[in-house]
Amino acid sequence: MPVSADVVFVGGKVLTMSSEKGRLADSVAVLNGRILAVGARHEIEELKGRTTRVIDLQGRTLMPGLADIHVHLASGARDQSFVECRDFYDPSVVSVGVILSRLSGRAKTAQPGQWVVGVGSPMQAFRLAERRLPTKQELDAAVPTNPAYVTFGAHVLVANSLALREKHVTSDTPDPAGGLVEKDPTTGEPTGVLRERAQYLLKSKGAPSGRIPLRDLIKHHLELAARRGVTTIHDIVVSPVEMTAYQDLASSGELPIRVRLLIRVIEAEFSMDSLLDLGLRHGFGSDMLRIGGVKLSIDGGFTARQGAFHGLDDETDNHALIRIDQAELDDVISRYHGAGMRICVHVVGDMAIDMALDAFETALARRPRTDHRHRVEHLGNWLFTPERRERTARLGLLPIANPAVMYFLGDMAFEAIGSRRMEGAFALRSMLDAGIPVSFGSDAPGYWPVDVLRDIAAAAGRKTFIGTPVAPEELISVGEGLRAQTATAAWVGFDEASLGSIAHGKLADLIVLDADPLRVPWDVLMDMPVLLTMVGGRVVYECAGALD
Repeated sequence: MPVSADVVFVGGKVLTMSSEKGRLADSVAVLNGRILAVGARHEIEELKGRTTRVIDLQGRTLMPGLADIHVHLASGARDQSFVECRDFYDPSVVSVGVILSRLSGRAKTAQPGQWVVGVGSPMQAFRLAERRLPTKQELDAAVPTNPAYVTFGAHVLVANSLALREKHVTSDTPDPAGGLVEKDPTTGEPTGVLRERAQYLLKSKGAPSGRIPLRDLIKHHLELAARRGVTTIHDIVVSPVEMTAYQDLASSGELPIRVRLLIRVIEAEFSMDSLLDLGLRHGFGSDMLRIGGVKLSIDGGFTARQGAFHGLDDETDNHALIRIDQAELDDVISRYHGAGMRICVHVVGDMAIDMALDAFETALARRPRTDHRHRVEHLGNWLFTPERRERTARLGLLPIANPAVMYFLGDMAFEAIGSRRMEGAFALRSMLDAGIPVSFGSDAPGYWPVDVLRDIAAAAGRKTFIGTPVAPEELISVGEGLRAQTATAAWVGFDEASLGSIAHGKLADLIVLDADPLRVPWDVLMDMPVLLTMVGGRVVYECAGALD
């Protein structure tokens, strides 16, 4: 019987990403959610039927959908119950005074006892006019009758006195394991600054409740990602509420893009043994929603100056904060590795990097596996020395760097961790030259929006958002960046058989770009319009009128 495609794309440039050079065609046919054929226009047009939708690309570029493989989307989904204080989302937040004014305005409409929570950006102290964060005393004055706090990224918050009092945080409160309750050296009273695990003395580990159901917030952020050509994310989830929201969206057919869940098993609302007790492995689920592995974090974030770097004794502003000691780390990695689960470990400082490499080496020596695809999150951002690269490659580990961090926070990083540690930072070129697979994640949307084209452009441009060069010798080409976030990202997610390239039988996750990404400057790519996003043959975003 003759075959009629559901959709055909004709007359464009098709970047199939099926080889190192990308391989070109000009037309593609889609049937039942999968790629039916790739080839020349006259070949594909033979597959048209009476009901086939024909999309004339008119020279535009069709390519596989993009993947962002390190996000905190469910946890970072925010609604209007939070006070927007993030300067990366709202450039008018230029001072402590603006933050205090916004919190004060919300407090005036809040019910007695209702919490007032602000959400700021990481390292915002470097960019505010006062060059510091608000103090407890300023929050007391701005919000005198409601408990209140402001987060600045994932690693630090500042609270007012009522919030501390309501949660019984006093001069006698000890530092929790992996956290710090900052106290005044003279009075011994809490300053209102809580770091790492100490934040959970005030806030929930899961996504906070608000007026909009979490499933709807998640869906909204997934739709925003689709508008930028993202068809797969790897989301780090921390609570059953987030898991349930995703399952609700999947069962109702409302997931616009594919989600791989990286389940945090320490510093989360899950028991560390939950997945082990169930005998689950990565890959459990469907093409739309499945378990991608487990997540744990060794040290603090550099944005709060809490990365575990060697040589911090003389640096009063930086404090190495270990959230998981070596014995616990070895135990968790060994058990999950032995159970066949992929493991993703957060590291920032070189001390933490070495701890992770030691733990994986121990686990692999006990139970050798050649295709585990264990990941080290943020490895490659800095201090990825030749010796560490060799060891990483030998162990088969995958560094997941973050060009978005370089772009948004690179200028502050020079001051926070020092220019010496920034030498060779975001070492993508060195990774590729060493034969290490390169794919990266944004750490969005709590800090900045999900936008893989922006991140590829940052990796190719090697400049911060104000134009400061960062280790230009480590640049990669746009083509290498596109491959990193398509074919390689699919492999990182164990999805290479069905995603990452345009080939017969693969899932039809496709995007249309307004121009050829290989022929424009990196700063043009950063804002390049996405005209259409398709997931499994279903159009989940289309720019009105662009492809008529």
